[in-house]
Amino acid sequence: MLLCLLVAGVGYCGIGDDEVSRPDRPASGETPTSFQVEGKAGQVPGPAVIEFLTSRYQEAVRAFENGSYEKAWKLCEAIVVLAPEQFPLREEVRKLRRRAHGRHLSRSALAVRFTPHNPEPEQAATFPLALLRGSVQIENLSKETIQFGDRGEDPVLGQIFWSVKEVYLNGTERSFSDVRVLRLESGFQVEPGASRGIPVTLPLPVPASMPVLQEWAVTGVTRPIKIMTPNGQITRGLPWLPEQGFVVKQGYENVLEDPKRELKRSLLEGDVVRLSISRYLWMSQRREDGISASPGDPIVDELLGFLESHDGALDPLIVRILEDVTGLIRERSARAWKIWGVTRQVRRDSDGGR
Repeated sequence: MLLCLLVAGVGYCGIGDDEVSRPDRPASGETPTSFQVEGKAGQVPGPAVIEFLTSRYQEAVRAFENGSYEKAWKLCEAIVVLAPEQFPLREEVRKLRRRAHGRHLSRSALAVRFTPHNPEPEQAATFPLALLRGSVQIENLSKETIQFGDRGEDPVLGQIFWSVKEVYLNGTERSFSDVRVLRLESGFQVEPGASRGIPVTLPLPVPASMPVLQEWAVTGVTRPIKIMTPNGQITRGLPWLPEQGFVVKQGYENVLEDPKRELKRSLLEGDVVRLSISRYLWMSQRREDGISASPGDPIVDELLGFLESHDGALDPLIVRILEDVTGLIRERSARAWKIWGVTRQVRRDSDGGR
């Protein structure tokens, strides 16, 4: 009976992101008592209750990671209402609830993001970038006017965070990040369905040496503002939608379109610069797609075949790719990997013979 009660209370959380938000308490406004949650006043919750609520929290985490922020928020709302005081993950649930709610509002009430400006024709060949120019775009998705700053308060929009990663010819990387308060010259309003852009210029670090690729990322958070939602007015700061982009050495822009294709092309042509850029972009795509490292990856044999080609100019980068793709830690030398490839082929032939 206890599990039936909890299932009835939490079951509505399985809806999708497009459904209307519901209050976190019953329509009557009454707060669930410890008797409703625990079965008997003062009774310590049993393992089944803790296990059930933990599984719902794990479901909320998965929903958040998959971008279903409204579902994650509603699951956490239900857990907070139903969970007994002894629930060990209460604080984690509250943190996830706030993060999911903020992300949901960023999609349904107020969207803030950084948009880079296209460089002028005469500046298109500038690399590496010394300044990241763009604007912070504010889009009002709600049905009410939103006010940012006025004469009676400090006109602060929020904080902006940006980072840049530089990739060098030998595959090494260097990262930099910074943060600043984004102030407004005066207050302004954004009408429902309207948007406004605030120009910004973000300084990037001076490279230690000439990189072959720069990856930038910009995000931020607004100061607490008043927003009207279907559940009423709330006041809180909202996270910005993250934005990122890549800038590569002139002449290698096509690598951004298909990194794997360009990686194979660089192996054939012996182009170290192309291989360095395509390696970084391809491995980034694999991580985003959730592809795990495996010695049985089909590209391993192809990579092994190019070791010591082009007078060994590609070997250091090929070895790095083999380590990333296979997940194996070996001596960082082409010879060690050639030996590994031969012994692996011998084992294959032996298994086939049996």
